[in-house]
Amino acid sequence: MTRSMSRLSALVLSCTLTAAATAGLVSTQTVGSGAKRASLQFDFENGNSHVVHLRWDGTLTGFGALELMSTQATGGRLDYLSFSFGKFVTGLGVGDDYQYGEGELWPVENYWHYWTAEGDAMFEAAMFGAADRTLQDGSRDAWVFGSSAAPAAIPAPGVLALAACAGLCRRRRA
Repeated sequence: MTRSMSRLSALVLSCTLTAAATAGLVSTQTVGSGAKRASLQFDFENGNSHVVHLRWDGTLTGFGALELMSTQATGGRLDYLSFSFGKFVTGLGVGDDYQYGEGELWPVENYWHYWTAEGDAMFEAAMFGAADRTLQDGSRDAWVFGSSAAPAAIPAPGVLALAACAGLCRRRRA
């Protein structure tokens, strides 16, 4: 009886930890077609995160990736202001989430912060606009609204499932 309760407790704890670790990831979609791959991550103020995987051939800028997302992803939306020096992203939406901001409200964080990374490298705050970035195969871009904090860490669901199974499948020896 004690061993059964122990396994049941481990199962409940693993499921709870797995759910908590991925609670922010609301959707994952793939758009486009081609040999090259990259991903866009969108972190909204309500804690929801969406990942859109891109496929393309040829050349694609960070802004072009947003245009692709807005035309092909479920609930995809892109709003921006055009200036002589470039485009300023003001609104992004994926699925049921959408946020708009121009950085005019105190404490001046209500805008989309742009982050970039290559492969498995850590995200870095972009010091350039999305139209000035050329995506490479394996690029990762992230957009975080209302905070200058780095993008949410989104673990691969398969890794969490394996960790949960390893904990449950391990047997104690007497």
